[in-house]
Amino acid sequence: MSTFEQRRLQRARRASLVGTAGFIAFWAFAGAVGLIGGGVDLGDEIIARLPLNSPALAGLLLAAIVGMPMTVTAILALRSHPRATLAGIGSGLLLLGWVLVQPLVIGQFNWLQPVFGLLGAIVCLLGWRLARPTSRDGFPRFPFHTSPA
Repeated sequence: MSTFEQRRLQRARRASLVGTAGFIAFWAFAGAVGLIGGGVDLGDEIIARLPLNSPALAGLLLAAIVGMPMTVTAILALRSHPRATLAGIGSGLLLLGWVLVQPLVIGQFNWLQPVFGLLGAIVCLLGWRLARPTSRDGFPRFPFHTSPA
């Protein structure tokens, strides 16, 4: 693979990371606004299971744990910052953690949980692939590069 092709592939990965993280951040903040402002009715049963019985606190946590890290990831990837890889992996893992803990807290399963879990895994994978350039045969070099010596 030529250097041009590698750069093109990295740009495509970075653009995918920007788009995916931006999409997740948008919906995380939309959900947070809905929870804080009262636009989302969770029902008395779910509200009773929330920390401090507060949808507003749940909205703040959603914005802090999912929305902000995804926003940072999208901005860093858009600027081609070297820390975008770490931010992508970290924010993807935070989303996966959120999706795994949420059904335990609220006691209900929703179809959006596996969808956003998959999106979190995709963000992790894109962050990892940005950090790992491909070798000549197209496969990522894992876990270490071979020494020229």
